[in-house]
Amino acid sequence: MALLLAVASVFVLVGTVHELAHAIDTSRGAVDTGVTALDRILLLLIIAELAYTLRFVVLTHEIAVEPFLFIGLIAVVRRILIVTAQFERIPSSGRTLTNFLLELGLLGFLVLSLAVALALVRRRGEST
Repeated sequence: MALLLAVASVFVLVGTVHELAHAIDTSRGAVDTGVTALDRILLLLIIAELAYTLRFVVLTHEIAVEPFLFIGLIAVVRRILIVTAQFERIPSSGRTLTNFLLELGLLGFLVLSLAVALALVRRRGEST
């Protein structure tokens, strides 16, 4: 499993370099290029957190909840960044805007839920 995660991270890294070089060649906007770079960096963080969690599980023979909550939090923040970067391309009214705002609201609620879950897990770990 660790080998597959390493291969995935190499593919993400190579794809990022290729896409950034293509964006510079085609004079794509700075916002699009920055969002692409940030998206790929967060994806690499998710892969690294998965590899760390896998290593922890193999060494301790326990499954911890906290690393998975961090992975979820990073994934939600990544999605929020992508959705907000697409905001300038959507119509300023209508069903598309409603769906966009609903998705952002649900993602915000999910961030709060994951943060509360992390706080509860940490508090429970300190009290034992």
